[in-house]
Amino acid sequence: MLRSKLLLLAVLAALFVAACGGDDDDGGGSADVGDYASDICTAFTDWTQAIQDRQTELQEGLKPGASPEEGKNALQGFLDDAVSASDQLVEDVEAAGTPDTDNGEEAADALQAAAEGARDQLAEAQENVADLPTDSPQAFGQAADEFGNDVRSALEGVGDGLQDIDTPELDEAIDQEEACQAS
Repeated sequence: MLRSKLLLLAVLAALFVAACGGDDDDGGGSADVGDYASDICTAFTDWTQAIQDRQTELQEGLKPGASPEEGKNALQGFLDDAVSASDQLVEDVEAAGTPDTDNGEEAADALQAAAEGARDQLAEAQENVADLPTDSPQAFGQAADEFGNDVRSALEGVGDGLQDIDTPELDEAIDQEEACQAS
């Protein structure tokens, strides 16, 4: 259940192809379950929004008639910003601490791993965008489509372990937290 709620937010970040609240420490500390839910959902929502905001600029760079170089530059800019947003997500998830509930440490570790996994996948894509061909629009278009599919597939696997974590109190806090409701 936890995975499906947070994965919904994470999957929104893959659209480029088709810390606030109570815990003020540096991470690792125990956090009220409600505060933790707020912090985590806010972190993932902010991350998703940052990526969606950048998606508009990406679409401009990939519009019909754009040169392969413009498309490649648009992808590079998008991925640069996505990695920066993901670095912030990793920091925010760490700063949220550990929810004070049964299996709270397991949930916090899994969410941290999901945030780091997303960042790492996007960072790898950021490095690989340089390999896209720009010698012809057709070659670029085909390679960019394959590139996007590869990135989307990689991001879909992020957070696979979240569904196995039994955290009824955290699930309830997420259900009740306004920041956790997808709009």
